[in-house]
Amino acid sequence: MTGAGSERPPAHCAEVGDVAVLTLDRPHHGNALTAAMLAELVRITAGLHSSDGARAVILTGAGNTFCTGADLAELEQLLVTGATGELIELTEALATFVRALRSLPCPVIAAVNGIAAGAGFSLALACDVRLAADRSAFHFAYGALGSSTDGGMSWFLPRIVGAARAVTLLLEQPVLRPKTALELDLVSGVVPSGALLETAVELGRRYARHTRHSIRAAKRLVDLSTCLSLESHLHREHDEVVKGLIGADVRTALAAHRQSGR
Repeated sequence: MTGAGSERPPAHCAEVGDVAVLTLDRPHHGNALTAAMLAELVRITAGLHSSDGARAVILTGAGNTFCTGADLAELEQLLVTGATGELIELTEALATFVRALRSLPCPVIAAVNGIAAGAGFSLALACDVRLAADRSAFHFAYGALGSSTDGGMSWFLPRIVGAARAVTLLLEQPVLRPKTALELDLVSGVVPSGALLETAVELGRRYARHTRHSIRAAKRLVDLSTCLSLESHLHREHDEVVKGLIGADVRTALAAHRQSGR
């Protein structure tokens, strides 16, 4: 919390039961990413990694926007002053947050409540699941700036829509409305704006009913599946099975199954 007269933090995290809601909170600036916001997001995500509390995480934006990408005023100032080192630090901070978000050992749901543009689009792609409000829109935005992608967009997009379609989208850079995003499997559902967060929290709670090991293993193995041979992947999969079998979760599940008489 912030005290009287103190500056509002650019991001914050609140717990709704065992679901953590991570909010980008610069609504009057399109929740655009600044160095300060990224530092706060990295700090919060590190706390989520070290805590056993959250069983699911929701990433969303305050107000009517998810995230419009980099703060262009801050970016232009760095370019005008020739602050190359700070520009590099800014891109590294974005990469650090994306890695931290992606590696959370629980389901991460993007509740895309409005425009997701540029790096904001990348943050949505970095989540495990995306729910879109009916007023949302996905903007590639990089072409308009004469820039290449960042935040892992060119890594995530082919894994979601396929390589050929990803190249086409990156070349054409259309604005994707909810119906099209759903058709492309960019989002798993479209809901009315007023029900988005409630729906995302309920989905997080549903995921949270699964054991921690099952969730961690599923996320890890799916990411590895695109870069390992079948033989190597089978070894990694079997390692995860053994970890589960010797852990408490499987013993608890087997005992419950036995007591149910099924």
